[in-house]
Amino acid sequence: MKTEGAYRFSFQKLCDKDIKSLKILELISKKGIISRTEIAKTTGINIVSISNYIKKYIDNKLIVEKGFDVSTGGRKPELVELNKENDRVIGVDIGHDVIRVVLADLGLSVIGKASSPKKGDGPKETLATTCDLIEEVIKKAALTPDGLKAIGVGTDMDDYDFIAKEIKKKFSIETFVGDEPSCGAFGEKNLNKNMPVGDMVYIYSDIGSGVVVREDGNRIASDESRYLSPWKEGLGIISLAKGDVARGVGTAIVEIAKGKMENITKETVIEAAVSNDEVALSIMRSVGMSLGLRIAYLINLFAPQSVVIGGGVEIAGDLILGPIKKTVKKLSLKDHLAAMAIMPGILGEEAVSMGAAYLAAREMFLRT
Repeated sequence: MKTEGAYRFSFQKLCDKDIKSLKILELISKKGIISRTEIAKTTGINIVSISNYIKKYIDNKLIVEKGFDVSTGGRKPELVELNKENDRVIGVDIGHDVIRVVLADLGLSVIGKASSPKKGDGPKETLATTCDLIEEVIKKAALTPDGLKAIGVGTDMDDYDFIAKEIKKKFSIETFVGDEPSCGAFGEKNLNKNMPVGDMVYIYSDIGSGVVVREDGNRIASDESRYLSPWKEGLGIISLAKGDVARGVGTAIVEIAKGKMENITKETVIEAAVSNDEVALSIMRSVGMSLGLRIAYLINLFAPQSVVIGGGVEIAGDLILGPIKKTVKKLSLKDHLAAMAIMPGILGEEAVSMGAAYLAAREMFLRT
């Protein structure tokens, strides 16, 4: 959504023109090659308006024509697709420990990627590492200066405005910033071709940070709604595991972490749970029930068509999804559950960087 005069990707209600632009972008992204007639039929936008939008996108080289479709009588329909040959976007994930960068075409097919551990906690060190990774993927792809159209950044750093301004200054490219949960949500909603049509609730991490992505492209995140604020850190997998270890509870987590508290991660707890360690299994059940409580509340409030679990906790599979679904079934209104799916995210550790790339692509369409 547009963020005129601001770098933070903040909630604003999309106007009718923007909603139509996103419908067209998302349909072409998922279908690939498509005719104006099919776009009009699928989106419900009249053919004259579709032709005007498509002309504008072609003039700005965001879309290209691809010949004609088979005719069922009369003039053959002209086909269009995203300009995947020339236009590129970059998505950046500035995570807590790792920075990831992806280079993609407008269809969000990955062309190149790079990653590096964060070097220091200061914004200058983070900026230097981020710019080095961006330069790396550009160089490897032999990208021409006019081939890169926009950069999207997903981060929860307090200095996001400094990072965005400096990236834009260094590369002379429009740069857009979103929080990590929102970027992850957009990545999952728009890159999963099996995602149900309709509103989606995205749960980012085991402490329940939430985002709602509406079918029309609008977004509600934790900074706009107290209903989506995350649980306290102490309810997360790592905090619970460290608490048990500190109390001397016998668990395989200690062995997997090689006796070091700093080595306890979500992955070490999940590994212990997979090996049937009772302490780790109890942690997974507890966190799953807490997330299930949060999700049931959000289902009753927003009535989404899908709930997606991401942010790393989804790698636990049924160890976390089982207690989530069991709790949701008990606490959600039955009418809301009938046509709703709960599923793990498909993008894994690349959800935020791919969502940031989508953010860059979508802003290009909204600003055309």
